[in-house]
Amino acid sequence: MRRKKFICLAILVALIVTSIIPVTAATPYANYFLTEDGWALPTPAAYVPDKIIEFKTVEEGKLKNPKDIFIAENGNIYIADSGNNRIVVLSPEHEFLFDIKGEGPNDPSTLSDPTCVYVDPDGTILVVDAGNKRLVEFTERGNFRYSYLTPEDELLGEDFSYQPQKVIKDNRGYIYVTSIGEYRGIILLGPDGQFRNFFGTNRVILSFWDALARLLWSREDRKGQIVNLPYTFSNIYISEDQYIYATTTSTSAQLRKINFAGADVLYDGRNFNDTSITQGAGQSQVFVDVTVDKYNNMYLIDSTYGRIYQFDEWGQNLFVWGSLGTGYGQYSQPTSIEVDDQGRVYVVDSRTGVITVFRPTEYAKTVHSANKLFSEGHYDESYAQWQKVLDQDNYYRLALQSMGTIHMRKDEFKEAMKLYYEAEDPDLYSTAFEEQRAEFIKSYFSIIATVVVLLLIGISTLVSVIRRRRRRLGPKPEKITWFTPIKNFFKRMVYVARHPIDGFDEIRYEGMGYYGDMFGIMILYVISELLSIVLTSFIYRDGVSLDMIDWGNRILWALLPWIVIVIVNYGVTTIMYGEGRFRDIIIGGAFCHVPYILTSIPLAILTNVLGRSEAQLFALANTFISIYVGLMVYFCIKGVHGFHPLKGVVVTILTAVGVTAVSALFMIVYGLAVQMFDFFIQIGKELSYIV
Repeated sequence: MRRKKFICLAILVALIVTSIIPVTAATPYANYFLTEDGWALPTPAAYVPDKIIEFKTVEEGKLKNPKDIFIAENGNIYIADSGNNRIVVLSPEHEFLFDIKGEGPNDPSTLSDPTCVYVDPDGTILVVDAGNKRLVEFTERGNFRYSYLTPEDELLGEDFSYQPQKVIKDNRGYIYVTSIGEYRGIILLGPDGQFRNFFGTNRVILSFWDALARLLWSREDRKGQIVNLPYTFSNIYISEDQYIYATTTSTSAQLRKINFAGADVLYDGRNFNDTSITQGAGQSQVFVDVTVDKYNNMYLIDSTYGRIYQFDEWGQNLFVWGSLGTGYGQYSQPTSIEVDDQGRVYVVDSRTGVITVFRPTEYAKTVHSANKLFSEGHYDESYAQWQKVLDQDNYYRLALQSMGTIHMRKDEFKEAMKLYYEAEDPDLYSTAFEEQRAEFIKSYFSIIATVVVLLLIGISTLVSVIRRRRRRLGPKPEKITWFTPIKNFFKRMVYVARHPIDGFDEIRYEGMGYYGDMFGIMILYVISELLSIVLTSFIYRDGVSLDMIDWGNRILWALLPWIVIVIVNYGVTTIMYGEGRFRDIIIGGAFCHVPYILTSIPLAILTNVLGRSEAQLFALANTFISIYVGLMVYFCIKGVHGFHPLKGVVVTILTAVGVTAVSALFMIVYGLAVQMFDFFIQIGKELSYIV
């Protein structure tokens, strides 16, 4: 009896625990979102496989090379079954209703390689009959109504080749058609099927060398070269608010959102490549289709890696999921994507002839609800929903940013700063910081002004007293103590920084510098570099957390330029008959770091009272310091080697060229070494399998 009670109690506890703790669904693919700077951060599963539509028991047979899917307003699903030359119509419950395929070659409704299907709100079906190079219109029940043949117009030109692939229709009845190889834009047809114009024409993307050739050479000189043409459109979709979303064949501007005037609204020139998977992979992504849901969220599908990308109406990435494969919830060759009113996502696999259906998890539904409420201005309701999102994923950046913005609207700047800091968003953090700073100055201006005035009076009084004391008593006799060598070391540092011409001459000809100075300066330089990173504000660290900084790498890159420049300069000046010894070059090179040592920490501290709006002042200060250091390098080369000023310029330039060459050589050798290392690892793995 006790055992039964114990088992019942255990089951009850298990049920309670599983109902409280959110369960993350296991999926055969990665789940993440992309930050603005391209970082992929993991999330709970937003979409999970719900169903596979594969027509195993349907008399009409399985799909063969399907190329498009469309969901009408009544929920019916239309599939362009290209391999079977038909349009398949399913109910919202995924049951077969009927198909459109004609009765023979003389039947005008007979299709050949249909590649796209679009359905009007009134049920009219428009099909791209690619094999017959026409558009075909059917009634709601699939009866033939009209055939739009090849458009004719003088603007199309004599060499116009009409190969329609995708089609949509707007609420005015205008038809938009993409044609293979048509670089002039989307073909715009009137309600009568007559050509009207090219729509949303793409721009030519020129490389640097192509642009330079156009600038330097005339049209005649460039004859015979490869002609650069605008990229073409590969797919189109029209949303309820009549914006046209179009994927392109470009590898950099893969998507456009176009208004009625043919102008880009949001995504012009944006690169949608997911560097988290393409970097080092060698293959660019190919986005083959786009669709939009009832929240105006956009879905992009990539055929190279099988990823599905969901963006909100402002272009912020919400989720990424999906992968190629043969498992449940994977696909081999995705060609089309669609979403229904329940938020379920349909992916057509042309290779296997099946449709994978994904359903949104509660996590995804909460994000959609919160984002929609936020965009509509219901901030309090949105805040509660965003908090639910953070309960499941405490680092979902959009939630943190949106909640911070809600606090900003309430003038709660400190709370906003905390959330923006957690979101690692330096721009929004700066906005909140500047508002908080303005509030602080407004509240304590009189105290701040009084303290500043008293400090100025105190400093000027102290300086005046010291000067009078020195005039009356004369300089103090210097006593030699343990601190004297340290004081002299700092004096030499400041002297060379203030008087670089005389300072470097004295290093070479009067032996002013020592190896101890060199080590001391470089140790101070490394310390100041590391401290400046720690002391620099979150805004001017570009939102990078201190936990993410590779301190060893920072130390290496603090010392490596000095070592490389010294070695290269020694080699160059040996050829150019420089007088300097290696000792003089390496010690003089160390002294060139003094301006950085003296200014980096004060500037880092200063960033804590600066916002993004004062970034130009900070950049200007760093520019002046860099210029001064560059001049010190020149005076070091000239002074240590006893060069004429003009020869000093030449040697400085040659040193810079040499450093660039060494860096390039290092990158090549490093790349080859990595590849060789990977090669030997693979050989080792193969041998281990054999053994």
